[in-house]
Amino acid sequence: MVSAMKENQNKPTKKNGGVSIRVVGIITTVVAIGLAFYAFALSGYLAETETALIEEESRFAECSDAVSNLREASDYLTRASRMFVITGRRAYLDGYANEYSVSGRRERSVDVLKSNLVENQQAIVELEKALDSSNGLAKSELAAMRLAADYYGISDLPEAVAQANTDLFRSAPDKESVLNAARGLVLSDNYDSAKKSILERVDASSAALLEELNEDLRASEDKMRMLGFQLRIVVALLLCAILLFVLALFMYVLKPLGRYVERLSGDEPLEPDGAYELHYLANAYNTIYEDNTKRIEQLRKYAEQDPLTGISNRSGYDSFLTTHTRNIALLLIDVDNFKNFNEVYGHDTGDAVLIKLAEALVTAFRSTDFPCRIEGDRFAVIMTNMNTELREAILTKSELGHAILDDDASDLPAVTLSVGAAFSTEGMNDQDIYHAASTALVQAKQAQSNSVIFYGEGTNAE
Repeated sequence: MVSAMKENQNKPTKKNGGVSIRVVGIITTVVAIGLAFYAFALSGYLAETETALIEEESRFAECSDAVSNLREASDYLTRASRMFVITGRRAYLDGYANEYSVSGRRERSVDVLKSNLVENQQAIVELEKALDSSNGLAKSELAAMRLAADYYGISDLPEAVAQANTDLFRSAPDKESVLNAARGLVLSDNYDSAKKSILERVDASSAALLEELNEDLRASEDKMRMLGFQLRIVVALLLCAILLFVLALFMYVLKPLGRYVERLSGDEPLEPDGAYELHYLANAYNTIYEDNTKRIEQLRKYAEQDPLTGISNRSGYDSFLTTHTRNIALLLIDVDNFKNFNEVYGHDTGDAVLIKLAEALVTAFRSTDFPCRIEGDRFAVIMTNMNTELREAILTKSELGHAILDDDASDLPAVTLSVGAAFSTEGMNDQDIYHAASTALVQAKQAQSNSVIFYGEGTNAE
Protein backbone atom coordinates (compact mmCIF):
# COMPACT_ATOMS: atom_id res chain seq x y z
CA MET A 1 0.00 0.00 0.00
CA VAL A 2 2.81 2.40 0.91
CA SER A 3 4.61 1.64 -2.35
CA ALA A 4 1.39 2.19 -4.30
CA MET A 5 0.90 5.57 -2.61
CA LYS A 6 4.47 6.55 -3.43
CA GLU A 7 3.92 5.44 -7.01
CA ASN A 8 0.79 7.60 -7.28
CA GLN A 9 2.68 10.56 -5.81
CA ASN A 10 5.43 10.17 -8.40
CA LYS A 11 2.98 10.13 -11.31
CA PRO A 12 2.61 13.40 -13.26
CA THR A 13 -0.48 15.31 -12.20
CA LYS A 14 -3.07 15.59 -14.97
CA LYS A 15 -4.37 19.05 -15.70
CA ASN A 16 -7.95 19.52 -14.57
CA GLY A 17 -9.96 21.65 -17.01
CA GLY A 18 -13.52 22.91 -17.02
CA VAL A 19 -15.38 25.59 -15.12
CA SER A 20 -15.53 25.20 -11.37
CA ILE A 21 -19.20 24.64 -10.54
CA ARG A 22 -18.44 25.60 -6.95
CA VAL A 23 -17.19 29.02 -8.06
CA VAL A 24 -20.18 29.37 -10.39
CA GLY A 25 -22.48 28.40 -7.53
CA ILE A 26 -20.87 30.88 -5.13
CA ILE A 27 -21.01 33.71 -7.67
CA THR A 28 -24.59 32.89 -8.62
CA THR A 29 -25.64 32.66 -4.98
CA VAL A 30 -24.01 36.00 -4.11
CA VAL A 31 -25.61 37.66 -7.15
CA ALA A 32 -28.99 36.08 -6.39
CA ILE A 33 -28.86 37.16 -2.74
CA GLY A 34 -27.85 40.69 -3.75
CA LEU A 35 -30.64 40.89 -6.32
CA ALA A 36 -33.12 39.45 -3.81
CA PHE A 37 -32.19 42.07 -1.20
CA TYR A 38 -32.37 44.80 -3.84
CA ALA A 39 -35.78 43.52 -4.97
CA PHE A 40 -36.93 43.48 -1.33
CA ALA A 41 -35.74 47.07 -0.88
CA LEU A 42 -37.43 48.12 -4.13
CA SER A 43 -40.67 46.49 -3.03
CA GLY A 44 -40.44 48.49 0.23
CA TYR A 45 -39.82 51.73 -1.67
CA LEU A 46 -42.65 50.84 -4.01
CA ALA A 47 -45.02 50.24 -1.10
CA GLU A 48 -44.01 53.55 0.48
CA THR A 49 -44.47 55.37 -2.82
CA GLU A 50 -47.84 53.73 -3.32
CA THR A 51 -48.91 54.83 0.15
CA ALA A 52 -47.72 58.37 -0.57
CA LEU A 53 -49.52 58.31 -3.91
CA ILE A 54 -52.74 57.20 -2.23
CA GLU A 55 -52.36 60.00 0.31
CA GLU A 56 -51.73 62.54 -2.44
CA GLU A 57 -54.71 61.30 -4.39
CA SER A 58 -56.77 61.61 -1.22
CA ARG A 59 -55.48 65.17 -0.72
CA PHE A 60 -56.22 66.00 -4.33
CA ALA A 61 -59.75 64.64 -4.01
CA GLU A 62 -60.21 66.46 -0.71
CA CYS A 63 -59.02 69.74 -2.16
CA SER A 64 -61.11 69.28 -5.29
CA ASP A 65 -64.16 68.69 -3.10
CA ALA A 66 -63.22 71.72 -1.01
CA VAL A 67 -63.03 73.94 -4.12
CA SER A 68 -66.35 72.60 -5.34
CA ASN A 69 -67.96 73.07 -1.92
CA LEU A 70 -66.57 76.59 -1.66
CA ARG A 71 -68.02 77.60 -5.03
CA GLU A 72 -71.29 75.82 -4.37
CA ALA A 73 -71.67 77.41 -0.92
CA SER A 74 -70.86 80.86 -2.30
CA ASP A 75 -73.24 80.43 -5.22
CA TYR A 76 -75.93 79.07 -2.91
CA LEU A 77 -75.66 82.09 -0.56
CA THR A 78 -75.86 84.47 -3.51
CA ARG A 79 -78.83 82.69 -5.01
CA ALA A 80 -80.68 82.35 -1.67
CA SER A 81 -80.16 85.99 -0.76
CA ARG A 82 -81.31 87.19 -4.18
CA MET A 83 -84.34 84.91 -4.30
CA PHE A 84 -85.46 86.01 -0.83
CA VAL A 85 -85.12 89.66 -1.73
CA ILE A 86 -87.11 89.08 -4.91
CA THR A 87 -89.79 86.67 -3.63
CA GLY A 88 -89.83 87.13 0.13
CA ARG A 89 -90.20 83.37 0.64
CA ARG A 90 -89.19 82.20 4.10
CA ALA A 91 -87.50 79.04 2.75
CA TYR A 92 -84.76 81.06 1.07
CA LEU A 93 -84.16 82.98 4.29
CA ASP A 94 -83.88 79.82 6.38
CA GLY A 95 -81.72 78.11 3.76
CA TYR A 96 -79.33 81.02 3.71
CA ALA A 97 -79.13 81.11 7.50
CA ASN A 98 -78.50 77.36 7.67
CA GLU A 99 -75.71 77.52 5.11
CA TYR A 100 -74.17 80.60 6.67
CA SER A 101 -74.37 79.72 10.36
CA VAL A 102 -74.78 75.94 10.58
CA SER A 103 -73.25 74.23 7.55
CA GLY A 104 -70.28 76.58 7.20
CA ARG A 105 -69.04 74.94 4.02
CA ARG A 106 -67.11 78.03 3.00
CA GLU A 107 -65.04 78.14 6.17
CA ARG A 108 -64.38 74.41 6.21
CA SER A 109 -63.38 74.43 2.54
CA VAL A 110 -61.04 77.36 3.12
CA ASP A 111 -59.46 75.56 6.11
CA VAL A 112 -58.90 72.45 3.94
CA LEU A 113 -57.30 74.52 1.20
CA LYS A 114 -55.12 76.46 3.64
CA SER A 115 -53.91 73.24 5.32
CA ASN A 116 -52.74 71.97 1.95
CA LEU A 117 -51.17 75.26 0.92
CA VAL A 118 -48.54 75.28 3.64
CA GLU A 119 -45.65 75.74 1.20
CA ASN A 120 -47.45 78.31 -1.00
CA GLN A 121 -47.79 81.41 1.13
CA GLN A 122 -48.85 83.58 -1.81
CA ALA A 123 -51.82 81.35 -2.48
CA ILE A 124 -52.74 81.40 1.23
CA VAL A 125 -52.70 85.21 1.22
CA GLU A 126 -54.95 85.29 -1.85
CA LEU A 127 -57.30 82.77 -0.29
CA GLU A 128 -57.53 84.76 2.95
CA LYS A 129 -58.26 87.92 0.96
CA ALA A 130 -60.96 86.08 -0.94
CA LEU A 131 -62.46 84.86 2.33
CA ASP A 132 -62.40 88.40 3.80
CA SER A 133 -64.05 89.75 0.67
CA SER A 134 -66.61 86.97 0.80
CA ASN A 135 -67.35 87.79 4.43
CA GLY A 136 -67.79 91.44 3.47
CA LEU A 137 -70.13 90.41 0.68
CA ALA A 138 -72.03 88.23 3.15
CA LYS A 139 -72.68 91.33 5.30
CA SER A 140 -74.32 92.97 2.32
CA GLU A 141 -76.39 89.83 1.70
CA LEU A 142 -77.50 89.71 5.38
CA ALA A 143 -78.37 93.40 5.35
CA ALA A 144 -80.34 92.98 2.13
CA MET A 145 -82.31 90.05 3.59
CA ARG A 146 -83.09 91.99 6.79
CA LEU A 147 -84.39 94.94 4.77
CA ALA A 148 -86.41 92.55 2.62
CA ALA A 149 -87.77 90.85 5.75
CA ASP A 150 -88.95 94.25 7.03
CA TYR A 151 -90.60 94.89 3.66
CA TYR A 152 -92.36 91.53 3.59
CA GLY A 153 -93.29 91.76 7.26
CA ILE A 154 -91.40 88.67 8.35
CA SER A 155 -90.52 88.47 12.01
CA ASP A 156 -88.63 85.88 14.04
CA LEU A 157 -85.53 86.25 11.86
CA PRO A 158 -82.47 84.00 12.15
CA GLU A 159 -79.84 85.42 14.44
CA ALA A 160 -77.33 86.21 11.69
CA VAL A 161 -80.01 88.11 9.69
CA ALA A 162 -81.45 89.84 12.74
CA GLN A 163 -77.98 91.14 13.71
CA ALA A 164 -77.27 92.55 10.24
CA ASN A 165 -76.38 96.25 10.18
CA THR A 166 -79.03 98.27 8.24
CA ASP A 167 -78.53 101.68 9.82
CA LEU A 168 -77.65 103.27 6.49
CA PHE A 169 -81.05 102.40 5.08
CA ARG A 170 -83.32 103.32 8.02
CA SER A 171 -84.00 106.77 6.57
CA ALA A 172 -85.77 105.35 3.50
CA PRO A 173 -89.04 107.30 2.92
CA ASP A 174 -91.20 104.24 2.22
CA LYS A 175 -91.24 100.45 1.96
CA GLU A 176 -90.56 100.46 -1.77
CA SER A 177 -87.37 102.42 -1.18
CA VAL A 178 -86.36 99.85 1.48
CA LEU A 179 -86.93 96.98 -0.97
CA ASN A 180 -85.05 98.82 -3.70
CA ALA A 181 -82.16 99.37 -1.30
CA ALA A 182 -82.15 95.63 -0.47
CA ARG A 183 -82.18 94.72 -4.15
CA GLY A 184 -79.36 97.20 -4.79
CA LEU A 185 -77.20 95.38 -2.27
CA VAL A 186 -77.40 91.94 -3.97
CA LEU A 187 -78.46 92.69 -7.54
CA SER A 188 -76.17 95.57 -8.45
CA ASP A 189 -73.12 95.63 -10.71
CA ASN A 190 -70.96 96.35 -7.67
CA TYR A 191 -72.14 93.11 -6.07
CA ASP A 192 -71.41 91.15 -9.27
CA SER A 193 -67.99 92.74 -9.59
CA ALA A 194 -67.12 91.90 -5.98
CA LYS A 195 -68.44 88.41 -6.43
CA LYS A 196 -66.36 87.95 -9.57
CA SER A 197 -63.22 89.23 -7.84
CA ILE A 198 -63.75 86.79 -4.99
CA LEU A 199 -64.20 83.87 -7.35
CA GLU A 200 -61.10 84.83 -9.31
CA ARG A 201 -59.00 84.82 -6.16
CA VAL A 202 -60.47 81.51 -5.08
CA ASP A 203 -59.85 80.04 -8.53
CA ALA A 204 -56.27 81.31 -8.58
CA SER A 205 -55.53 79.87 -5.14
CA SER A 206 -57.26 76.57 -5.82
CA ALA A 207 -55.59 76.31 -9.24
CA ALA A 208 -52.17 76.80 -7.64
CA LEU A 209 -52.98 74.19 -5.05
CA LEU A 210 -54.35 71.66 -7.55
CA GLU A 211 -51.39 72.22 -9.85
CA GLU A 212 -49.04 71.61 -6.94
CA LEU A 213 -50.93 68.45 -6.04
CA ASN A 214 -50.91 67.38 -9.68
CA GLU A 215 -47.15 67.78 -9.81
CA ASP A 216 -46.79 65.72 -6.63
CA LEU A 217 -49.08 63.07 -8.12
CA ARG A 218 -47.13 62.99 -11.37
CA ALA A 219 -43.85 62.77 -9.45
CA SER A 220 -45.19 59.91 -7.34
CA GLU A 221 -46.56 58.13 -10.42
CA ASP A 222 -43.23 58.57 -12.21
CA LYS A 223 -41.41 57.26 -9.16
CA MET A 224 -43.78 54.28 -8.98
CA ARG A 225 -43.25 53.52 -12.66
CA MET A 226 -39.49 53.79 -12.24
CA LEU A 227 -39.49 51.58 -9.14
CA GLY A 228 -41.81 49.09 -10.85
CA PHE A 229 -39.54 49.01 -13.89
CA GLN A 230 -36.47 48.52 -11.70
CA LEU A 231 -38.25 45.77 -9.78
CA ARG A 232 -39.14 43.97 -13.01
CA ILE A 233 -35.54 44.28 -14.20
CA VAL A 234 -34.23 42.92 -10.88
CA VAL A 235 -36.69 40.02 -10.94
CA ALA A 236 -35.76 39.29 -14.55
CA LEU A 237 -32.04 39.34 -13.63
CA LEU A 238 -32.74 37.09 -10.65
CA LEU A 239 -34.58 34.63 -12.89
CA CYS A 240 -31.75 34.80 -15.44
CA ALA A 241 -29.19 34.08 -12.70
CA ILE A 242 -31.22 31.09 -11.52
CA LEU A 243 -31.73 29.83 -15.07
CA LEU A 244 -28.04 30.26 -15.88
CA PHE A 245 -27.06 28.33 -12.76
CA VAL A 246 -29.56 25.56 -13.57
CA LEU A 247 -28.27 25.46 -17.16
CA ALA A 248 -24.65 25.35 -15.95
CA LEU A 249 -25.60 22.63 -13.48
CA PHE A 250 -27.25 20.64 -16.26
CA MET A 251 -24.48 21.17 -18.84
CA TYR A 252 -21.45 20.87 -16.57
CA VAL A 253 -22.67 18.43 -13.90
CA LEU A 254 -25.80 16.40 -14.73
CA LYS A 255 -24.97 15.53 -18.35
CA PRO A 256 -21.32 14.62 -17.62
CA LEU A 257 -22.49 12.58 -14.61
CA GLY A 258 -24.81 10.65 -16.93
CA ARG A 259 -21.89 9.89 -19.23
CA TYR A 260 -19.76 8.94 -16.21
CA VAL A 261 -22.44 6.49 -15.06
CA GLU A 262 -22.52 4.87 -18.51
CA ARG A 263 -18.76 4.43 -18.55
CA LEU A 264 -18.69 3.19 -14.97
CA SER A 265 -21.39 0.62 -15.77
CA GLY A 266 -19.24 -0.51 -18.70
CA ASP A 267 -16.13 -0.70 -16.47
CA GLU A 268 -14.35 1.88 -18.63
CA PRO A 269 -12.09 4.75 -17.63
CA LEU A 270 -13.76 8.15 -17.45
CA GLU A 271 -13.37 10.80 -20.12
CA PRO A 272 -12.84 14.09 -18.20
CA ASP A 273 -15.81 16.29 -18.98
CA GLY A 274 -17.92 19.02 -17.47
CA ALA A 275 -17.00 21.09 -14.45
CA TYR A 276 -13.55 21.39 -12.91
CA GLU A 277 -14.61 19.21 -9.98
CA LEU A 278 -15.71 16.44 -12.35
CA HIS A 279 -12.42 16.73 -14.26
CA TYR A 280 -10.61 16.31 -10.97
CA LEU A 281 -12.84 13.38 -10.02
CA ALA A 282 -12.37 11.72 -13.43
CA ASN A 283 -8.58 12.08 -13.32
CA ALA A 284 -8.47 10.73 -9.77
CA TYR A 285 -10.72 7.81 -10.73
CA ASN A 286 -8.66 7.09 -13.85
CA THR A 287 -5.48 6.98 -11.79
CA ILE A 288 -7.08 4.50 -9.41
CA TYR A 289 -8.57 2.61 -12.37
CA GLU A 290 -5.16 2.28 -14.04
CA ASP A 291 -3.56 1.15 -10.80
CA ASN A 292 -6.31 -1.40 -10.18
CA THR A 293 -6.09 -2.64 -13.75
CA LYS A 294 -2.37 -3.18 -13.37
CA ARG A 295 -2.85 -4.91 -10.04
CA ILE A 296 -5.60 -7.12 -11.44
CA GLU A 297 -3.38 -7.98 -14.40
CA GLN A 298 -0.55 -8.80 -12.05
CA LEU A 299 -2.85 -10.88 -9.85
CA ARG A 300 -4.20 -12.66 -12.91
CA LYS A 301 -0.65 -13.25 -14.08
CA TYR A 302 0.31 -14.64 -10.67
CA ALA A 303 -2.87 -16.71 -10.55
CA GLU A 304 -2.22 -18.17 -14.01
CA GLN A 305 1.56 -18.59 -13.71
CA ASP A 306 3.23 -21.72 -12.45
CA PRO A 307 5.55 -20.63 -9.65
CA LEU A 308 8.13 -23.36 -10.38
CA THR A 309 8.56 -23.15 -14.14
CA GLY A 310 7.38 -19.60 -14.82
CA ILE A 311 5.01 -20.66 -17.60
CA SER A 312 1.20 -20.71 -17.33
CA ASN A 313 -0.53 -23.10 -14.96
CA ARG A 314 -3.83 -24.98 -15.21
CA SER A 315 -5.81 -21.78 -14.57
CA GLY A 316 -4.06 -20.08 -17.47
CA TYR A 317 -4.65 -23.18 -19.60
CA ASP A 318 -8.40 -23.11 -18.84
CA SER A 319 -8.63 -19.39 -19.50
CA PHE A 320 -6.82 -19.67 -22.85
CA LEU A 321 -8.72 -22.72 -24.01
CA THR A 322 -12.15 -21.20 -23.35
CA THR A 323 -11.47 -18.67 -26.10
CA HIS A 324 -9.39 -20.91 -28.42
CA THR A 325 -11.23 -24.10 -29.34
CA ARG A 326 -11.18 -23.86 -33.15
CA ASN A 327 -8.26 -24.62 -35.45
CA ILE A 328 -5.98 -25.74 -32.65
CA ALA A 329 -3.93 -28.75 -31.73
CA LEU A 330 -3.61 -29.78 -28.09
CA LEU A 331 -0.49 -31.63 -26.95
CA LEU A 332 -0.40 -33.29 -23.53
CA ILE A 333 3.15 -34.13 -22.41
CA ASP A 334 4.22 -36.36 -19.51
CA VAL A 335 7.73 -37.19 -18.24
CA ASP A 336 8.03 -40.97 -18.31
CA ASN A 337 8.39 -42.66 -14.92
CA PHE A 338 8.77 -39.31 -13.16
CA LYS A 339 7.79 -40.74 -9.78
CA ASN A 340 10.67 -43.20 -9.86
CA PHE A 341 12.94 -40.42 -11.16
CA ASN A 342 12.19 -38.34 -8.07
CA GLU A 343 12.83 -41.30 -5.79
CA VAL A 344 16.17 -41.97 -7.42
CA TYR A 345 17.51 -38.43 -7.97
CA GLY A 346 15.51 -36.43 -5.46
CA HIS A 347 12.81 -33.80 -5.78
CA ASP A 348 15.24 -30.94 -6.36
CA THR A 349 16.61 -32.66 -9.44
CA GLY A 350 13.07 -33.47 -10.53
CA ASP A 351 12.12 -29.80 -10.18
CA ALA A 352 15.16 -28.81 -12.24
CA VAL A 353 14.06 -31.25 -15.00
CA LEU A 354 10.58 -29.74 -15.00
CA ILE A 355 12.07 -26.26 -15.28
CA LYS A 356 14.27 -27.36 -18.16
CA LEU A 357 11.28 -29.01 -19.89
CA ALA A 358 9.29 -25.75 -19.61
CA GLU A 359 12.21 -23.83 -21.14
CA ALA A 360 12.43 -26.40 -23.95
CA LEU A 361 8.75 -26.04 -24.77
CA VAL A 362 8.96 -22.24 -24.87
CA THR A 363 12.01 -22.45 -27.14
CA ALA A 364 10.72 -25.16 -29.45
CA PHE A 365 7.23 -23.89 -30.09
CA ARG A 366 6.01 -20.71 -31.73
CA SER A 367 5.27 -17.45 -29.91
CA THR A 368 1.62 -17.88 -30.87
CA ASP A 369 1.50 -21.28 -29.14
CA PHE A 370 0.65 -21.60 -25.48
CA PRO A 371 2.83 -23.96 -23.34
CA CYS A 372 1.71 -24.51 -19.72
CA ARG A 373 2.13 -26.87 -16.78
CA ILE A 374 -1.28 -28.21 -15.84
CA GLU A 375 -0.30 -30.57 -12.99
CA GLY A 376 2.72 -32.42 -11.57
CA ASP A 377 4.89 -33.55 -14.50
CA ARG A 378 2.08 -33.04 -17.05
CA PHE A 379 2.52 -30.20 -19.50
CA ALA A 380 0.33 -29.02 -22.34
CA VAL A 381 0.91 -26.99 -25.48
CA ILE A 382 -2.01 -25.34 -27.29
CA MET A 383 -0.94 -24.74 -30.89
CA THR A 384 -3.08 -22.15 -32.74
CA ASN A 385 -3.97 -22.08 -36.45
CA MET A 386 -3.50 -25.83 -36.82
CA ASN A 387 -5.20 -28.63 -38.76
CA THR A 388 -4.52 -32.29 -39.54
CA GLU A 389 -2.39 -31.42 -42.56
CA LEU A 390 0.19 -29.84 -40.21
CA ARG A 391 0.90 -33.14 -38.42
CA GLU A 392 4.56 -33.06 -39.38
CA ALA A 393 4.95 -29.63 -37.81
CA ILE A 394 3.93 -31.09 -34.49
CA LEU A 395 6.44 -33.90 -34.87
CA THR A 396 9.15 -31.42 -35.74
CA LYS A 397 8.40 -29.26 -32.69
CA SER A 398 8.34 -32.35 -30.46
CA GLU A 399 11.73 -33.52 -31.78
CA LEU A 400 13.16 -30.07 -31.16
CA GLY A 401 11.86 -30.15 -27.62
CA HIS A 402 13.43 -33.58 -27.09
CA ALA A 403 16.74 -32.32 -28.47
CA ILE A 404 16.79 -29.35 -26.10
CA LEU A 405 15.85 -31.55 -23.19
CA ASP A 406 18.59 -34.10 -24.03
CA ASP A 407 21.26 -31.41 -24.00
CA ASP A 408 23.63 -32.46 -21.21
CA ALA A 409 25.10 -29.01 -20.60
CA SER A 410 23.06 -28.75 -17.41
CA ASP A 411 24.38 -32.13 -16.10
CA LEU A 412 20.82 -33.31 -15.48
CA PRO A 413 19.90 -36.99 -15.88
CA ALA A 414 18.23 -37.89 -19.20
CA VAL A 415 14.44 -38.31 -19.30
CA THR A 416 11.96 -39.35 -21.96
CA LEU A 417 8.56 -37.91 -22.79
CA SER A 418 5.18 -39.22 -23.88
CA VAL A 419 3.03 -36.92 -26.03
CA GLY A 420 -0.67 -37.23 -26.85
CA ALA A 421 -1.94 -34.93 -29.58
CA ALA A 422 -5.45 -34.06 -30.77
CA PHE A 423 -6.79 -31.69 -33.41
CA SER A 424 -9.98 -29.69 -32.78
CA THR A 425 -12.89 -30.59 -34.97
CA GLU A 426 -16.31 -29.03 -35.55
CA GLY A 427 -18.47 -29.22 -32.45
CA MET A 428 -15.62 -29.89 -30.01
CA ASN A 429 -15.43 -27.94 -26.77
CA ASP A 430 -12.49 -27.59 -24.39
CA GLN A 431 -13.39 -30.75 -22.48
CA ASP A 432 -13.76 -32.80 -25.66
CA ILE A 433 -10.35 -31.89 -27.01
CA TYR A 434 -8.72 -32.48 -23.63
CA HIS A 435 -10.31 -35.92 -23.45
CA ALA A 436 -9.07 -36.70 -26.96
CA ALA A 437 -5.50 -35.59 -26.18
CA SER A 438 -5.59 -37.46 -22.86
CA THR A 439 -6.66 -40.66 -24.65
CA ALA A 440 -3.79 -40.26 -27.09
CA LEU A 441 -1.40 -39.63 -24.18
CA VAL A 442 -2.44 -42.89 -22.51
CA GLN A 443 -1.67 -44.70 -25.73
CA ALA A 444 1.70 -42.93 -25.96
CA LYS A 445 2.65 -43.93 -22.41
CA GLN A 446 1.81 -47.55 -23.26
CA ALA A 447 4.12 -47.38 -26.27
CA GLN A 448 7.86 -46.97 -26.24
CA SER A 449 9.56 -43.90 -24.72
CA ASN A 450 9.57 -40.56 -26.55
CA SER A 451 6.34 -41.50 -28.34
CA VAL A 452 3.92 -39.06 -29.99
CA ILE A 453 0.41 -40.43 -30.54
CA PHE A 454 -2.26 -38.57 -32.50
CA TYR A 455 -5.84 -39.12 -31.35
CA GLY A 456 -7.73 -41.42 -33.69
CA GLU A 457 -4.66 -42.74 -35.43
CA GLY A 458 -3.38 -45.19 -32.88
CA THR A 459 0.08 -45.10 -34.45
CA ASN A 460 3.38 -44.29 -32.91
CA ALA A 461 5.60 -41.60 -34.38
CA GLU A 462 8.93 -41.45 -32.59
